[in-house]
Amino acid sequence: GRESGQFHVDFLRLPPGRPGRPAEPKRGDGTSDDDWKKQEAKFRADLAAFEAAEAAWQKGIQEAFAKAFSRESLDRFDGVVFLSTTGALPIPDLDDFLAWVRSGKTFCGFHAAADTFNASDAYRDLVGGIFAGHPWNAGDEHAFVVEEPGHGIVASLPEAFRWKDEIYQYDTRFVPDDVRVLVSLDMPHCTPKEPWHVPVSWVRDYGRGRVFYSNFGHNESTWNEPMFQQHYLAGILWALGRAESPSEPNPDVQARAYLHAVLAAAAAAGAGAAAARATAEAERLCAKADARIAAEPGFARDMRPLLLEARAADAAGRGAIYAKVVGAVDR
Repeated sequence: GRESGQFHVDFLRLPPGRPGRPAEPKRGDGTSDDDWKKQEAKFRADLAAFEAAEAAWQKGIQEAFAKAFSRESLDRFDGVVFLSTTGALPIPDLDDFLAWVRSGKTFCGFHAAADTFNASDAYRDLVGGIFAGHPWNAGDEHAFVVEEPGHGIVASLPEAFRWKDEIYQYDTRFVPDDVRVLVSLDMPHCTPKEPWHVPVSWVRDYGRGRVFYSNFGHNESTWNEPMFQQHYLAGILWALGRAESPSEPNPDVQARAYLHAVLAAAAAAGAGAAAARATAEAERLCAKADARIAAEPGFARDMRPLLLEARAADAAGRGAIYAKVVGAVDR
């Protein structure tokens, strides 16, 4: 914000000085009963002191959230960013906050913003997807594809690239008809190859408000990379209404990505441990699928009910589904 001159930010951060929970003592060999009683008594006293200090610290958080998320405070701002928030934040009235965004405000979520309010369907509807694990870990390099190369929010990203970061998959509450996916995992070139679409960045309209989400950002190196800095800035400016790019959902694009993922998983299952052979077969099948989609634009979306079955099926059930999907593509 400072470097671009486009916006300023006020921060609501965890207060410093959170107390550390005392370690429960373990009785060592040769410890007398009297010494052990003293250790236990000290632990109980330390635990009571910790609980009192933790309660005071938590009260400070609740007071800070109550002030920041009051309508009086929110109305001073154009939007809110959730930057790697996690869990159920102590927002006093979540429904009121969501209504504030719907009224024409901005919501931007980065990385663990999708691992926040996991039990809330209303929050899922805002952010678009809820965390369901990350088989693609922070220390590994993963493959990505830009689904909308002409979109302003992803103009800084190559159409296909590899990057090291922690990438989330989302639970079954993700609704393709709600969002416009801009970046996905390139499943044919990823390890592991899972039979479902993994969106990475998307936008959506939310009432009269705008939502921008990007999963990138677990690793510090991602924040220091210019192409991601430009990605974040472009998304924030779009969400603020300072730039115009399409936000209409793209379920057909997502259906194609889902089909590619299932074909990649089918190729991996057939190739066993031969990673290179699995990738080559995935590329062959995906090329055939794209030719089929070009000839029949609704093909991938028509396949979606079958594709969704693969996620819930066991290993044996997936094999049968893979055979049907590959058969349909190979026809």
